Amino acid sequence: MLNINFWNIVFTIINVLVLYGLMKKFLVKPVMGIIEKRKQLIQGQLEDAGMEQKKALELKQQYEMKMNRADQEAGEIILQARQQVIGERNQVLEDAREQCARIMERTQANIELQQEKARREAESQIAELALLAARKILKSGEANDANS
Repeated sequence: MLNINFWNIVFTIINVLVLYGLMKKFLVKPVMGIIEKRKQLIQGQLEDAGMEQKKALELKQQYEMKMNRADQEAGEIILQARQQVIGERNQVLEDAREQCARIMERTQANIELQQEKARREAESQIAELALLAARKILKSGEANDANS
């Protein structure tokens, strides 16, 4: 049958305790050390990732601010360009109006000069015709006096 010996139980307990101590020292401690190192490595990577994410968010905010400023500056430039174009257009229109007015004034003056010249020529022709008619009347009156 089963023979239970006190010394066998004591040696078995001692063997189990020695085996436990050896396993703890040579197996569990190195594995726990590796696990701890990995845990620290992962924690460091998570912290680095958090810092990188924070930097990325800051860069995104800076980019968005720059884009907003660029949009505002572009809007201001476009507004200034529009105002400048409107001013130049108005200036060109005003210059054209002034030039047109000067041309109209010169044309009106030329028309008045031509009318005055035509009037003088007509008056001189009328005077010549009147003199010619008067001469003819005088000649015909002399011819009538001579015939009578």
